[in-house]
Amino acid sequence: MRFATIVAFLLMLLPAAAHAEDISEADLRGHIEILASDDFTGRKPGTVGENKTIQYIAIEWQKAGLRPATGTNSWYAPVRLVDRVPLKQEFGFQYTKGKKTKTIRIDDDQIVLRGVRESVNFDNIPVVHVGYGNVPNAQLEEALFGNIAIIYQSSPLGLKDFPDYRQRKANVVAAGAAAVITVVRDQSRFQRAARRFRGSSTSLDRSGQHAGIEGLISGKAANKLLRKLGVDEKELREDAKAENFSPRPLDLLGNLAVETQVREYQSHNVIGKIAGREPASGAVLFMGHWDHLGECRKAPAEDRICNGAVDNASGIALLIETAQRLTKTPQDRDIYFLATTAEESGLLGARAFVSAPSFALDDLVAVFNADTVALAPNGKLIAVVGRGETDLDHDLEKVAAAEDREIDKTDKANAFLKRQDGYVFLEKGIPTFMITSAFSDQERLDRYLSGRYHDVGDEADAELLLGGAADDANFHVALGHYFGNLDSYPAKPAPNSSGE
Repeated sequence: MRFATIVAFLLMLLPAAAHAEDISEADLRGHIEILASDDFTGRKPGTVGENKTIQYIAIEWQKAGLRPATGTNSWYAPVRLVDRVPLKQEFGFQYTKGKKTKTIRIDDDQIVLRGVRESVNFDNIPVVHVGYGNVPNAQLEEALFGNIAIIYQSSPLGLKDFPDYRQRKANVVAAGAAAVITVVRDQSRFQRAARRFRGSSTSLDRSGQHAGIEGLISGKAANKLLRKLGVDEKELREDAKAENFSPRPLDLLGNLAVETQVREYQSHNVIGKIAGREPASGAVLFMGHWDHLGECRKAPAEDRICNGAVDNASGIALLIETAQRLTKTPQDRDIYFLATTAEESGLLGARAFVSAPSFALDDLVAVFNADTVALAPNGKLIAVVGRGETDLDHDLEKVAAAEDREIDKTDKANAFLKRQDGYVFLEKGIPTFMITSAFSDQERLDRYLSGRYHDVGDEADAELLLGGAADDANFHVALGHYFGNLDSYPAKPAPNSSGE
């Protein structure tokens, strides 16, 4: 009888050993209060706040049992960044009418320019209108090399699968344009974009990313240029929708001179790993960005730090706690954790990683991005950014059913598809999702986006809702178990998923 009692007691203990305790609100709040404290100065890349942040993540992952996965013994993968702030601009546009050279006057507040270096000057450079910039690269290069390119920012209405502006502009830069001036047709949108452009802009510090001079011009000013040259802007815009559109050289020469404040520095991604029992079977990646905006207000404001409690100290807290739970039970597949820099500047840390990954992207069976998870009182209903983009929706439904969760079927969350780090992996053909209860209530999400988001109010205070975040964290643990093991998810990574 005594022996049977001992055996029963040991059997009772087995589930506790196999399944770690659920992640609680208190677990997450502890990390958020540290990462979103004023001591971390808003976690801006290239500051003391970065140093404290990446060190905190590495220490917590090491305590959890992860190992560095940068390809070296370091947790930190360097990401070279450069900040540019426009200081001074001069410009002029001339055309020939008969035997006379005439100047088209553009108001200084209708165009804004900055250089790739501290001082850049171009004199009498031909101007070419490339429409939307969606023509073959060889054709672009023939028309653009050494010239000034004018390109529309907005994609034409009604055309599905049209390349986004980032890719179209990159093609124009790759074609060798000396300068790229982007038309923002709506005046209010131009004014907002110009205000941002006149501030500090961060990009990856590598060759081929930018033209010598880049800028924005209002639709009003761009139309004036075309009208003076006898070009019908509406007709040009309609023609530019076609795949066979040819860049249109304009009878126009541009003179551009800019001075720019340039600061180059090194930031870091943080990468860790839980080794699987069957690494040849693929890998799973959990990720989230650690950066925020730093000091976002100036004196005499009393509170000047954008602490980023929800965006994205909450996502990093989820990753830390998820890592701690997944190390408790071995998985078949390797499980990686990636904390990225400079997401707020255009998904730059994620883009730097996929361009030089520390492990083969082809090994990934699934990627899960954790961002802005602390907005819901509970996580019964979850939104899936990336739903409908891959063939894993059915698997997510299985995990949701097992965890007593419900997936939002409206797909409203996909409005954020291109605004989060996961999109960089999705572009490579890798199944990638951002799963969060925070995006399941549109009204509550809108209140955050129009209020505390990217402002000094995003703090670890009493308004922080962590019930849904805790549920989401536990759901990510379940995702790790499901996709990390061959018995639940036997499929191998899709060949050539990296798109290379």
